[in-house]
Amino acid sequence: MSSSYSFLLAGRELDVFLSFSGKIALDVNFGYDLSRNGIKAFKSESWKESSFKPIDQRTLEALTESKVAVVMTSDEEASSVGFLEELIVIVEFQEKRSLTVIPIFLTKHPLDVEQVSQIFPERAKIWKTAIAKLESIASQYSFSRNLAVMHGTHRIKQIADDIRLMFLSSASSDFKGLAGMDRHMKAFYALLALESHKEVRTIGIWGSAGVGKTTLARYTYAEISVIFQAHIFLENVKEMLLPSENFEGEDLTSLDHEIAEMAEAKKKHRKVLLIADGVNNIEQGKWIAEYANWFAPGSRVILIAQEKSLLVESGVNHVYEVGSLRYDEALQLFSRFAFTQSYPPPDFERLSVRAVQLAGFLPVAIRLFGSFLNGRDKEEWEATLLKLNAKQGKDITEVWKIMEALEDKNIVEASET
Repeated sequence: MSSSYSFLLAGRELDVFLSFSGKIALDVNFGYDLSRNGIKAFKSESWKESSFKPIDQRTLEALTESKVAVVMTSDEEASSVGFLEELIVIVEFQEKRSLTVIPIFLTKHPLDVEQVSQIFPERAKIWKTAIAKLESIASQYSFSRNLAVMHGTHRIKQIADDIRLMFLSSASSDFKGLAGMDRHMKAFYALLALESHKEVRTIGIWGSAGVGKTTLARYTYAEISVIFQAHIFLENVKEMLLPSENFEGEDLTSLDHEIAEMAEAKKKHRKVLLIADGVNNIEQGKWIAEYANWFAPGSRVILIAQEKSLLVESGVNHVYEVGSLRYDEALQLFSRFAFTQSYPPPDFERLSVRAVQLAGFLPVAIRLFGSFLNGRDKEEWEATLLKLNAKQGKDITEVWKIMEALEDKNIVEASET
């Protein structure tokens, strides 16, 4: 990642810790499937360590920050000392309930520890105990064993989606307190009409880019998905190749996991919560809305688009506009990112109000500005806001370029001093 993006991740914790028993396990391209879902992963390199020593500080910090650890193993090569020592710590974290562990066994047996145990016999017992605990954890997760003969690539995507859903399911508490969310949810719940089970109800969310449409949908998903037999979140419909109407006869392993889930839900006539983000043409909207009519009554379908007309022409009768934040909501959100508190300090209040105005009261721009300005002095604030003022009304990508240029300039100046 370019250093010019570092301010965007200020204060953000890692999501997933990736641990590998060796190079063969490392070759499974799991990180990509996580990153495409917006999940930040740390790829451990402990497997490279052949000598006995405690795991390094950065790896330990990454484990502490992460919510999930994915442990990928193979018995096709000898396990390394570094991986086995890391596994001990992972299991300890799991037992303290500070980490969810998902083992992925690429072969019938998880690990080959005989060779390394002969070199370090005093560690053999504790390593084997950790492996036994890993196998016990694996029994709770259906995708753990023998991945190689179970359409490996498709299963990897399924596991990545499972992790994404895990984060979404626990997201309710993370979303609480977000500026304007209670106000939006009260109005949106009325449109959802969850007490009605007579029909498949389709609702549209619309509004300009960066206004918070997807955030509202994620909050809704986290709050109500548990009451449905199946729940599907299509992250980016505009980049998804939608199949033909009669695709159920196809090999489902060749389809996107979410589309395969839709086919399964239709076949079994399940009550479904389906959210489709990024709908950008009428054909997409119509396909999803019409296909969803085959779900069981009581299902809810939410389409997200920037234009209200697109939703209406796709046959959506119930639509909700996500407007810009109110002044008090915008200032509170900005303060959380710029000062990690609810309101700006008195000597930064005038500048904070100006920043919120330049952000157009849009949540994504407010978070961007706040994260960038966090920890900077007044002089830097003044210079940044002056440059942003020149770009007021421009697309957010143009503003992003200013941020990058300012950050690169700061890095150069710091290196010269």
